[in-house]
Amino acid sequence: MICLKDSFKVEFHDPKYDVVIERNQVDTETLVNMIDSSVMDLDGHGLDDLVIELNGKLESLLRSSNHEHFQLALKAARIIAFSRVSKPAGVAVKILLDVAFALTPRGRSHEGLSLVERALDLAAEQNLQPELRRAYSVYAALSIDSGFPAKGIECALRALEIAKKLSDDNGIVSAYTNLAGALCMMGMYRECIEVALRVDSVYGQDIRFRVQVGAARANMVNACIALQQYELGAATAKSSVESLGVPKSGNEIFIRLVCETNWLKCALGLKDGDSAKLRLSMVQRLAKAFKTPRTELNQELAEAAYEIFDGDLTIAVATLLKLLETSKALPTLYRDNLTLLVRAYEKAHDHTGVLIYLGKLVEFLAKSQVDSVKRSLDALKVKVQTPMPGKDDVQDLIAAIQRDGQLPRQEVEVPEPMYRDAFERLAVTAELREDTWGKHAYRVGRLAYLLAEELGYGHRFCEEIELAARLHDIGKLGIPDGLLLKPGKLTSAEFEIIKRHTEIGAQLLSLCPNPAFRMAETIALGHHERWDGTGYPAAQKGEEIPLAARIAAVADVYDALTHVRAYKHAWKHAEAVAEIQRCAGTHFEPRIVNAFVTMIDRVKHKYGKKMENYLAAPSAVSTLVQARREMQDMLDAMYRIDDEVRAKALEAREDPEREIPQKLAIEVAPIKPRNDPESAA
Repeated sequence: MICLKDSFKVEFHDPKYDVVIERNQVDTETLVNMIDSSVMDLDGHGLDDLVIELNGKLESLLRSSNHEHFQLALKAARIIAFSRVSKPAGVAVKILLDVAFALTPRGRSHEGLSLVERALDLAAEQNLQPELRRAYSVYAALSIDSGFPAKGIECALRALEIAKKLSDDNGIVSAYTNLAGALCMMGMYRECIEVALRVDSVYGQDIRFRVQVGAARANMVNACIALQQYELGAATAKSSVESLGVPKSGNEIFIRLVCETNWLKCALGLKDGDSAKLRLSMVQRLAKAFKTPRTELNQELAEAAYEIFDGDLTIAVATLLKLLETSKALPTLYRDNLTLLVRAYEKAHDHTGVLIYLGKLVEFLAKSQVDSVKRSLDALKVKVQTPMPGKDDVQDLIAAIQRDGQLPRQEVEVPEPMYRDAFERLAVTAELREDTWGKHAYRVGRLAYLLAEELGYGHRFCEEIELAARLHDIGKLGIPDGLLLKPGKLTSAEFEIIKRHTEIGAQLLSLCPNPAFRMAETIALGHHERWDGTGYPAAQKGEEIPLAARIAAVADVYDALTHVRAYKHAWKHAEAVAEIQRCAGTHFEPRIVNAFVTMIDRVKHKYGKKMENYLAAPSAVSTLVQARREMQDMLDAMYRIDDEVRAKALEAREDPEREIPQKLAIEVAPIKPRNDPESAA
């Protein structure tokens, strides 16, 4: 049961364990005075002492569900981020990371990114390796929750590298957990399961890591739900809840709530009404124990999901429609809201309703990506414009934070390479769901360069089209996994939704003010137009189709044909060339086809089996592709370690694998170690 004892304490009772969570009232007046003093005495010695004093009050402050208390902590952290903290740099880093991480259960993770970036700078400047490890872990977690899973992978790998050097088990398991979350968000569900399985098998019995293991299992459950492996997902969710036990903080309540919600989804998938009802009850109690807009909405959506399963569909639909406006502020839950509406209309056999809300789901995914790109571009501007303590005059900046609670805004020019890195990371993210190694975009870019060169265009145009063609499928970020990875033939309605990736991609690229991205925008929009006018989205014909899009279309089709996709095997070079020749005059411009055949046969003859290496060589500069390779090396190493463990276990006639991982290997069959075909000699 949950009860409010008084204004100082909230109690949460778990039926299995008799434990109480307490939140003590914070002296807000003292904290306000500390913030004022830190600004007034910025260059004095008093700031260092105040930072230490603030750290002592911080835990109770962040546990409070009082919005004003938390805003005070956030304002203090922002001031510290741009103040000249000297001796207690480690304490300052801790405050920045604690406050930034506390934004997650409040649905405001993106606001914490700038705080973590300052923490990274402080830790690196002072060579504080444990703090640097934690900063990378928090940056990974916030990036994932903010919709930047690719950045999350990169940061998690950096955290893992430092943690291994420090022999920091806590850091290692946290990094693995963040990797699992990023992989799940990117639609790489089997890889997510591999990493989470590793966390479970190595750290699952260690009580010190119950929160991280619980989070890793929660990510694994999400992957199981996506693969419709509900029985395995329910078993994993059960283990996750058991490992978490009774939550002891607001963040732990939130993680437990997520685990219970996932268990509920699996129970509904299995049509297990009794289990679903029990899980719903726990969701309701947890949400009341830590009231935030996010936890309360989570509860309402869980209730609607159960109503769809065992209740009145009319009530469920009415509830979900009512929640749409509220859930828009929390992207993950808004997606769940739309998904539940699709499911409700499917159950009611209302195909019009299904198509309407499936379309809205695509619109939402597209808007989410647009918003993420805007935040990313804004973050680049802030990074360029923000003065650093000790290097610039930060007094005006501090005054603005004191006055407005946030950084001042001003227009600045961001270097083109910074934009390009951000967009290429997004393009590779979009491709990784279909292309294991994330190199399709770079191969298409190189092919477009070679084809333009074969057609006689100048060096500058060839360079521009190579860079622009890499971004041709960035709009796939807005397409649901279930459609993009569907193994069978798409229905006509599903294909109409898939086709929208061209317009989504153009919209994303239009956000970049740098003129170098206008060709990329043109290619993203037009690379599925056809020479005979039967393509999409605008049914352009002949030379109405922009030249760059006509060139990129041939490069894209050749690379797609010669590589595996969910719906097809890889074609041989000769088969792909013959298909492109067959489509001359219908799909492609004949002049471009003739040039392509001449060029690609010459390249194939010159490089032979190493042609893959040659075409993908530009991907070596991509930090995300490097991270993907590094992650696979890590997974391969896991298998080698596990093989050694199994061999020793067989000698001792013991089986070290627990029930859930054993079942996982049978039912989901995680992908075994693979070789990157483009790194083979």
